[in-house]
Amino acid sequence: MFASKRFYSLQIIVILALLTSIIGVQGQDTVTLRVWDTFTEASDNAGMEKMIAAFEAANPTVKIERDTMRADDMRPILRTSLASGTGPDVMYYDTGPGFAGVLAEAGLLMPLDDAYTSKGWDDQLFQWTKARTTFGDKVYGIGNELEFLGVYYNMDIFDELGLEIPTTYEEFLTVCATVKEAGYIPVAFADAGKWPAYHMFSIFTNNIAGKDKMDSLLFGDGSWDDPDVIEAIKLFFVDMNQAGYLTPSTNAVSYDDGNGLYFNGQAAMHMTGSWLIGQILDNTTFPTGFFFFPSIDGKQILPPAGLGSGYFVSSATEHPEEAVAYLDFLFDPTNAGIWMEDMSKIPPYPVDTENFNLSPLVKFAIDALATTEMGYNIDVVTPDTFNTMMGDGFQAVLAGEKTPEQQAADLQTAMDEFRKEQKSS
Repeated sequence: MFASKRFYSLQIIVILALLTSIIGVQGQDTVTLRVWDTFTEASDNAGMEKMIAAFEAANPTVKIERDTMRADDMRPILRTSLASGTGPDVMYYDTGPGFAGVLAEAGLLMPLDDAYTSKGWDDQLFQWTKARTTFGDKVYGIGNELEFLGVYYNMDIFDELGLEIPTTYEEFLTVCATVKEAGYIPVAFADAGKWPAYHMFSIFTNNIAGKDKMDSLLFGDGSWDDPDVIEAIKLFFVDMNQAGYLTPSTNAVSYDDGNGLYFNGQAAMHMTGSWLIGQILDNTTFPTGFFFFPSIDGKQILPPAGLGSGYFVSSATEHPEEAVAYLDFLFDPTNAGIWMEDMSKIPPYPVDTENFNLSPLVKFAIDALATTEMGYNIDVVTPDTFNTMMGDGFQAVLAGEKTPEQQAADLQTAMDEFRKEQKSS
């Protein structure tokens, strides 16, 4: 009888302890983190929802309130919303001085130097990705989506027309001419958003100018009205455009609509970044291949590479610890499979891909980043005023309202002004 009473007493103690624990958890205030990101596509959204569910299960007192939107929609409203206090706690936004750097300079982002040390991010993440989210002497984010620029092609159309991957610029033009003659759009370039022109400029300038001159242009005292820069502008924005190798009325066509031209088989090629892999896999029924833009005048192929977007924390957040915990969870290597398999994204840390089920395009991207010398995605490392001049100026060149020489001179003026500001500050 005594043993029985002791048994029931122990049961009661255990039950009371469990109830106390449950009540304690339920009694804690639930923190809501507002997160804005651009993972709107089906596979991207599903992968992110999977990670958020796992995070909330591991952190029952934190609730993620997530809003998704296109990058083009976020850019014009984020700064205003952060400044007014109506913005997110955590945001997925463009890296580089022309984007997140502008927010950091305005005091709208929270420095993450302490988190890089305390969470071990300094040891875990690629150092060059840290540099892309460092402005002044502080780091403000975690750069994500290692990416590069090149040419996707519809393998069925290439087979139909007997085409092979071009190895020179002249061969590329021949491919474009054959494709056009067959009734397809050669390149699904669409520039209503202006930023796609940055990428075309990056592809041609890297291949023509080379690594040393790019270093001088971006980080030294190189001049943007250099003949190589003028030639890069001319080849794509004038010659290819006038030859009819780009989407008709390209300045009026959105990037998403340009993607659609490739997805539905109207365009044979799409010159854009590795970030589009997931959407291509989700939205096409034909096999897609990929090649880096070929050599121009026998020069080295130097594909532009960099980061897509990155995660940043608002300086006005009332929940900085929870925000850092959220970022730490997203970039825990145990979640590499979700980033790569579910979302076709390359995370910013070393990954052994042997145990993952990856598409050929994703495998190619990971191998290329590890084995190919890469150039620069220009807009990621140039200031906002320079990027504005790129966007507006290249539309004017496409419209025939401006010459390559004028655009190059205006780019140099924008860089001169920025360099003067830097010296005086």
